[in-house]
Formats: sequence, structure tokens, C-alpha cells
Amino acid sequence: MSRIFQNKNKDLSNLKVVSSKDVWIRKKNGKYIFNNTLKIYGKIDKGTTAFVTNTNSKGLNNRYVEDTCNLPKRVKNDIVKHLYNGNRVAYLIVNEKIKKK
Repeated sequence: MSRIFQNKNKDLSNLKVVSSKDVWIRKKNGKYIFNNTLKIYGKIDKGTTAFVTNTNSKGLNNRYVEDTCNLPKRVKNDIVKHLYNGNRVAYLIVNEKIKKK
């Protein structure tokens, strides 16, 4: 079950599941770097689907960010679909809303 939707929990309702192709950019020398235009919330590996970890480009140990049971139902369903389609990693990014003038 998802946590109760409150004003302080609105940060999790704006999450979107993307693949690693959208998060990593290949440079001219062949190395991969993070896409700076995205706000990355965390990643979920196929072996550890119970929690969300942070992402880092240094290859160091990842830290715990959030438990997947606290995510909204829509995001959890997207994660299951993404991992079921043969992907190893699902990245969660913050989907920013466009403000109207």
C-alpha cells in the first residue's frame, strides 16, 4: 500500500520511470555521463526492487533513498512494467510541471 497522500508527500507524485538510455549521455571520448537536464530521484535495480537508491557517477556505494512501498501506485506499476520488459535498471526522475503565466 502507498503512504497516505498528504501535502508533504507530493514530491513522490511527480516521479516518472525512464530507462538508462535517457539518463546517460555518451561523450565524444566514449565515456558516459549523467544528463544534467534531468533531476534524478534515484534508481531501482532488478535484484533489489524493495528500495530506491541514489545514483552517482563515481561508482561508489549507493545510499538508501526511499522504500518502494511509499511510492504512488502509478509509479510502482510503471516500475514493474519497465523491469518486466527485460530492463535491469529503472531510473526515477522528477517530472516538473510547466507553470502557466
